[in-house]
Amino acid sequence: MKYFDFSWMIGRTIREVRLNGPTQWLFSFEPGIGIGVECPWRLLQDGHVTISSEDHLQQYGLPAPLDAVATASGLLGPCPVSHVEVRDGTADLILEFGGSLRLEVLPISSGYESWSVSTPSGFQVIAQGGGQLSGWQAGA
Repeated sequence: MKYFDFSWMIGRTIREVRLNGPTQWLFSFEPGIGIGVECPWRLLQDGHVTISSEDHLQQYGLPAPLDAVATASGLLGPCPVSHVEVRDGTADLILEFGGSLRLEVLPISSGYESWSVSTPSGFQVIAQGGGQLSGWQAGA
């Protein structure tokens, strides 16, 4: 897998979690800088799934439907990223947030793009189908 530097995320906090349309999630560090996700994701706390993209608006017999936007925002907002990993072969994107939080973005398609990252320098990285990464400088 081609190497891309994601270390710029370390020390930053996710300021906004948003669902755009039916399937695109945005995890923004600041406007124009962040992660666009079009595949399943999950947030683990102490090693257990706390919320996922699949849980959003599901009621599961609870008094009200789950709000993955609010839950993820509340948990991630105060925590800076402490580690970033992209798994070779699958392009799973894993962000650890000091302590017990871990955001896992899980590509599941061999054909569709699953996530993209916009960096502070304007560099773009896309996780292509099949677990490959591609990148380019925006405006170049």
